[in-house]
Formats: sequence, C-alpha cells, structure tokens
Amino acid sequence: MNQLPDNFRILIVDDTPKNIQVLGTLLKQEGYQINVARNGLQALDIVAKAPPDLILLDVMMPELDGFETCRRLKQDAASRDIPVIFLTARTETEDIVQGFDVGAVDYVTKPFNPPELLSRVHTHLALQAARAKLQALSLKLSKYLPPQVYDSIFAGKTDARIESYTRDLTVMFSDIVGFTERAEKVDHRELTRWLNNYLNEMAQICARHGGTLDKFVGDSVIVFFGDPESRGIREDAVACARMALEMQQRARALNIDIRIGICSGECTVGNFGSDERMEYTILGKVVNTAARLEQHSEPGRILISESTRARIEAEMRCEPRGPIQVKGIDRPLATYWILD
Repeated sequence: MNQLPDNFRILIVDDTPKNIQVLGTLLKQEGYQINVARNGLQALDIVAKAPPDLILLDVMMPELDGFETCRRLKQDAASRDIPVIFLTARTETEDIVQGFDVGAVDYVTKPFNPPELLSRVHTHLALQAARAKLQALSLKLSKYLPPQVYDSIFAGKTDARIESYTRDLTVMFSDIVGFTERAEKVDHRELTRWLNNYLNEMAQICARHGGTLDKFVGDSVIVFFGDPESRGIREDAVACARMALEMQQRARALNIDIRIGICSGECTVGNFGSDERMEYTILGKVVNTAARLEQHSEPGRILISESTRARIEAEMRCEPRGPIQVKGIDRPLATYWILD
C-alpha cells in the first residue's frame, strides 16, 4: 500500500505497551520509521529534538492527555504543521469534535481496522509531502518577486492580473561606474561572481530599509518606496535616502564606485504585460527622471530632485548642485546632493 518514500517517520504516543507493539509492527511492515512515546510530555520532548512526519496520538494518558498534548504541539511554530491522528476508544461526538478543535487532522477509533488505519496514515503523509513540495516551490518563486509583492499576493491583498494605479513614490536608480570596461577585461565567471556578490549586498540593504526592489538591469539597481506598502510620502523618501547612503557606504567598502539618482512624485504602478507573462513595475515621468539623475550624478554621490529634497530636508542635509537639462524634459531641473 505504501508508495511514499520509506524515510517517513511516525511517532506513536500511547501508554499501553500492547498498542505500541501492534502499531509499530504494522507500520514497520509498510516501511515507515517509528519513534515511541509513552505519555504526552515524552512526546513533546521527542518532537522538539526530532520532529516526525506524522503523530498517532492516544487520548487517555497519564500526566498529559492527548488533547492537551496536541494543543501544545499546535501552539509551537516548529511542530504546528505536523499532522496528528487521534487513535482512541473514546467515540463520543464531543470527544471527536474536541480532537479536531485542538488541531488533529483525523480520528480513528479503537479497535482499529489495519487497512483503514494504513490508508489514513498514507493519505495524510501524502498530503504533507504535497504541502512541503508546494512550500518549496513557493519559496523558489518568491525569489522572482519583491518580498512585499509576494506577501501581498499570498495574503490575498493582490491579484495576479493586469492592472495599474497611481501612487506617490520615491524612486532610486543606481549603477556601477566603469562596469562596461570591467566586463570587457574580466573573465565572465569571475565577473558573474563579483556582480552577484555586489547585487546581493544591495538587495539586503534594500530589504533592511523596506524598499521594493523593482529589478536588476545588468549592474543597475532600481528600487522604489511607497507601494505595495507606504509609511507616508515623507517617510518613504527619507527611508529611500538612508538606503542610498548605506548602499554608497557598502559599495565603497567593496571598492566599487556607484552613481545614484532619486526622484519623488506620482507614478503608475501595477502589473504590466500579458495574461501569460506579467511584471509588477513602475512607469512615468518620475521613473525616467530618476534614471536621468543617476546618469548626471557623480561616482560616490547621490543626486536628487527638488521633489525629493522637499521631503527629506527636515531630517537630512542637502546642498544645491544646480539646474540640469535632461532628455525628454523641456525645463531645467533643480538638483541637489545628499550629504553624508
């Protein structure tokens, strides 16, 4: 009957030696590995040291009965997802309901029918294996999305569909000075390791400050603040500026020169693309301006727009750089440096 991997481990919790012997023999014949506890306290200790894949739990036991044992298991983040099947002679409806209320997935009455018990054990282990597989896949997929977007989708706050809306954001662009020249001179494997190390450092800094990492484009890093979560437009701008300063400091420690540009204002944000392939990103004048500011910045410095300066000036020091003319914008832009 058992077509699951033979490394599944089942914990039998029962104070009757005869029951343990019968269950242990039956499950070992199916290829399962077995642990045994003779009371609830011993079961909790075993689970803490070596979590099983499933627990067969008697209700009537000394010191700590099955209901309280199950309740404590479900209160612990390390054991709450382990399926528990109650195995008991108590057949009153209120007992069965109480078993499900404290978190059990099934309820088998004694004397049990061996094929029925094995079928239930197999079913719940198969469900547990499928759940673990989905969790592993979900973790892999999460690496392709900003954490805030991933959390929003899985919390049911965001749908994976084509849609967009307007938000007031602060947007940062950065790139590595001299990256093209370096790419021409360095072996591609060494370049890959070096670049991925740098990008990993920048991503960690972004996460610490609560930014939404929009994308990596070669050596460029694009981050915005204000969606899908916002602390307020001023607070978002300050967080972005502080993130940029930390990125500059870390880049210097890595002997890397980077340029950074920041702009604030209304953007179109949402899912763009097709029904089969979409991307959560931002569009608009503010995005383009942030990119132009980065291009006009200097190695090791952060160039910001007037809109960003107005939001952060109460908490951060800035100095005028002077107006610049950028492609796609008719009038000159007032710009400022953020001071360390």
